[in-house]
Amino acid sequence: MVRIQTIDQDELNQTDEDLFQAIVNQQLTLYYQPFFDLRTTGMTGVEALVRWHHEKWGLLPQQTLLLLAKKSGVIHLLEEWVLRAACTQCKEWIDIGFGPLVVSVNLSAHAFESVGFGDTIQTFLRESQLPPRYLELEITELAGGDMERTIGVLAQLKQFGVQVSLDEFGKDPVSIPYLSRVPVDKLKLDPTLIQQALTDAAQEAALKTALAIAQTMGLQATAAGVESREQAELLGELLCDLAQGNYFCEPLLAEGLVAKMSSQGKAFADAPARAKQGAGENHNCLREVLRNQQGMTFTFRKQDERFIHTFCAGELIYRIGLTPEQVVGNELCDILPRKEALRKTEHYERAWGGEENVTYEGVVNGVCYLAVMHPIFRDGRVKEVIASCVDITELKKAEEAQRVSEAKYRLIAENISDMIVVIDCHGYVTYVSPSVHTVLEVSPEVFLHQHLQTILPSEQLKRVWQTFQEIMEWKLPRAVTFSCQHRNGSKLILETKGTPVQNEQAEVEQIVFIIRNSTAQVQAEEFLRKMDKIDVVGQLAAGVAHEIRNPVTSIKGFVQLLRRDQWKSEYFDIMLAEFHQLESILREFVFLTQQRSHQFESQNLAQLLRSVTQVAQEEAPAHQMVLEIDDVEETCLWCDQSQIRQVFIHLLSNAVESMPDGGTIRIRALRSGHDQVMIQIVDKGCGMSEERLKRLGEPFYSTKEKGTGLGLMITYKIIQYHDGYIHFSSAPNQGTKVEVYLPLNRPTDTA
Repeated sequence: MVRIQTIDQDELNQTDEDLFQAIVNQQLTLYYQPFFDLRTTGMTGVEALVRWHHEKWGLLPQQTLLLLAKKSGVIHLLEEWVLRAACTQCKEWIDIGFGPLVVSVNLSAHAFESVGFGDTIQTFLRESQLPPRYLELEITELAGGDMERTIGVLAQLKQFGVQVSLDEFGKDPVSIPYLSRVPVDKLKLDPTLIQQALTDAAQEAALKTALAIAQTMGLQATAAGVESREQAELLGELLCDLAQGNYFCEPLLAEGLVAKMSSQGKAFADAPARAKQGAGENHNCLREVLRNQQGMTFTFRKQDERFIHTFCAGELIYRIGLTPEQVVGNELCDILPRKEALRKTEHYERAWGGEENVTYEGVVNGVCYLAVMHPIFRDGRVKEVIASCVDITELKKAEEAQRVSEAKYRLIAENISDMIVVIDCHGYVTYVSPSVHTVLEVSPEVFLHQHLQTILPSEQLKRVWQTFQEIMEWKLPRAVTFSCQHRNGSKLILETKGTPVQNEQAEVEQIVFIIRNSTAQVQAEEFLRKMDKIDVVGQLAAGVAHEIRNPVTSIKGFVQLLRRDQWKSEYFDIMLAEFHQLESILREFVFLTQQRSHQFESQNLAQLLRSVTQVAQEEAPAHQMVLEIDDVEETCLWCDQSQIRQVFIHLLSNAVESMPDGGTIRIRALRSGHDQVMIQIVDKGCGMSEERLKRLGEPFYSTKEKGTGLGLMITYKIIQYHDGYIHFSSAPNQGTKVEVYLPLNRPTDTA
């Protein structure tokens, strides 16, 4: 018995690189589980099942590997490895006389999205020298993806000789209409049908219906997941063709399979006997199944150049307002209006001529149906044609509603100035709106089916591709701005927002990008920024002239007195004070021209506040500084220590000046969330009005008689450099509260 280990999702996240290396280094293993013919009990083929022996979790099954491969983006590599290894092994079996056997490989929808997949299959067959008829591809029912592309690839492979099997048939009833379009040879029934058929009457009926569909369409039916003798006997009674499951043989390595089949012969042990005497009963059972099916099955023959119906059964015949008695023994013109009868006669002629899978759609009394016809050959000639019909009324209504909806959205998409681009999960462009010609003067067809990496210039690709990957990973909208070149050579600036589109399994299938040409807007904003700079320069020039003129005027007067020998020693003190004021103003102007500080270090916030408070207390002995920092004793702040000290000293100085008669100033520090801290300074001074609060931080606006306003400007700039912000609240004669918020982590531009 093979022990299959399972792992949880957290552990799956750690194995992506290991799986890639395992594929590259050929560390995977193929197990093979046989198919047996229920009539002859002989082995007719095997299904290749990939396994991976992980050093920690043991042998991982195919389902887990597929999940890992899709998650890590190596699903194509994994499936190609399985295909190549399975073809090689099958050819080896044929060469040693263990065969001929058909080897079946299960493929995901991702395989058919790969460019040149059909050519890849042919390459593997040529390399292994395996005849195409011995390779069978299993596709999952309603696998999703581009259905038209999948059908095209399958048709190419069928023409080459490869067999196709539709897996999990019967799991979803809406899959039946696809049978008329998908070129398949076999229907592999969903395991739940047989596993529950013995205990659930509804499941047994579903099993019988699925087998009846296969038989009426001339397709082989394979039952998967057979676990008991009772299940095998039931399948035999229902005339199922092939079966697979642990009851017959569990998955084995290639050498183990050869040894086991050689020892017992290529037939399964303890085969359930066919009850030939019950053949008539089975035939009646089949007719009962056809009579009770939701669709409709009918047959016809050509007699005297007329197509006469020989059988008709199913619930659909009653829904369209007819009865089997009205159909059997009559031709089309006896049942339908002449024009409709002539149209369908053309399809009857094609099927009678030997063409397989002739399909047509019909409408009778408001009921839409799809018919698929297959010729039945005897002695090389068509003796009868069998047709299977399904009700597609609801499907047609849904398609019409979707068509109307798509027409509305397409009308919007094709008439807005913004560009709409749809990109699939692999980075290929699947839709481009016509507005791309208006913006770039390039035809939309130029970008269709192209990969992002071939469209964007290399200097812009990294940013856009990173955004694309973030949308795929996080499944959330993302915005990005990039530039590209117009056809005339000019540079365009484009703003885009990508929105993921998910399927029922919550997997991102495609991303819709809305792209706007923001070149004019960016240029206008740049012009406004330049005008703002000119305005600031004007204000700065006026402030410099005003602030420097006052001390210069004083100094000039004293110099004139000195020239007249009318001087006193205290004049020098006044002149020196004016020089100090001038020096202070120039120092503050120099600071405003400096770039952002990069001298950031981790500082203990409590110690920093104690140091600043001590300095302020020494300079203002008439005031009481109350420090409350218990909440931040162990908190460290990434900052430029000298600049942050300057901020708090300036704020404390303002608080002191607001209370000329002394008073209490409270300094409080608290954690605000997990990633920032709030420092609060509260005084009981003169306060400020709402109008004055709004102007705080404006260039050269000051609340002091001789103030320049530069102190607060510098304070705002330092806090901005530290990715923080400051908030003032005040009322006249009630005091002022200042709140400074600073992040605890390293500011982004200093890392």
